[in-house]
Amino acid sequence: MIHSFSCKNFYSISEKTVVDFTVNDKAPKDNGYFTAPSGIHLSKVETVIGPNASGKTNLLKALPFLKWLILDSFSVDPSAQLPIKPFLFGSKKDEPSELSTDFEINGNIYTYSFILNLTKILKEELRVKNKTKQKTTSKMVFIRQWNEKDNEYSFEGKGFNLPKELLRRTNSSIISSAIRLGNEEAFEIADFWRKIETNVTELGWVGGHLFMPLGQHLFDALNFYSENAKLKKEAEKLLSRFDLGLDAFDIEKISQENGAVSINAKVAHMFKGQKQYLPIEYESSGTRQLFMLLKTILRVLATGGVAVLDEFDVNLHPDMAVALLDFFVQPETNIKNAQLLFSTHSHIVLSKLDKYQIILTEKNESGETESWRLDEVTGVRADDNYYTKYIAGAYGAVPKL
Repeated sequence: MIHSFSCKNFYSISEKTVVDFTVNDKAPKDNGYFTAPSGIHLSKVETVIGPNASGKTNLLKALPFLKWLILDSFSVDPSAQLPIKPFLFGSKKDEPSELSTDFEINGNIYTYSFILNLTKILKEELRVKNKTKQKTTSKMVFIRQWNEKDNEYSFEGKGFNLPKELLRRTNSSIISSAIRLGNEEAFEIADFWRKIETNVTELGWVGGHLFMPLGQHLFDALNFYSENAKLKKEAEKLLSRFDLGLDAFDIEKISQENGAVSINAKVAHMFKGQKQYLPIEYESSGTRQLFMLLKTILRVLATGGVAVLDEFDVNLHPDMAVALLDFFVQPETNIKNAQLLFSTHSHIVLSKLDKYQIILTEKNESGETESWRLDEVTGVRADDNYYTKYIAGAYGAVPKL
């Protein structure tokens, strides 16, 4: 489970910004929160709200980027640049970016932090804290730091005795290298990060391809359902429940002569007691969007992972967005305490969340994204109507039209 993450000099985010799932004892005692094995209280849901171009997507990008850096950075060419951009205005463009995250595995709270630029990881540190009833212990797992004078890394970390050629990889994290060598602790950390699912890439929300016939993300969803019969049935049941006139969908994988695979997908509708089929391309954009969202949501709910979803409500009725949000809140559908981080323009969700679950973003006059959780605003009460006050501009982060 994610406790928090932060970024600095990361796309439009100039100064250090933190997204925090941890809450204090003043947070409501309801289904929107849970207590982790460490004893820390966490929110199941955090939403990011703000005007267009305020930096919502950039804030969400940090977690998927950390996933790539921790898991998959070893797979790129050793000479490749890191897929990251600093704040491009002023002197920040020449300074490194900083990212950090706190996450929990089996009661142990890890802090993994990076300082990096386009060409190399300058500093990488992993620490772990264990909380018991008797005491709290903290130790360094490893630390790697670039020495410009010697043109090499210094490294400390007894449990990560990697070959020197791997330690020298400037664009690969220690964990990404260590899992290739079967390191047990690296495997445990990797298993956690594999449970983070997202629709955000380096270029932003993948939904920009939504109206392309069977775009890659829709193809991926179809392929996923074809290989996961149980979750396919769950998706069919939920799509039918949302009264889309849909009964089921059939997926046929076809092997081409060149070895490629194509997918033929049809959606069954009930018409006067009989099934009638339509190609999925003819379904509404809302149906296709929901079809792809459910792939991520059902997978995360099944594993107890984290869903990072940009433009959560696009093409969906506001009530449907609230219903999807409820899957994470209710213990009957979220038995493993999966977490959801999402951006939305469906402000009605503000009436369904607490001040500890609402993150607001806007850009200042210098074009820098500023972000704050609603409970940080002085005078915000637990019984306020957040929706009404936000629309009225009481909290900021509204378009200046």
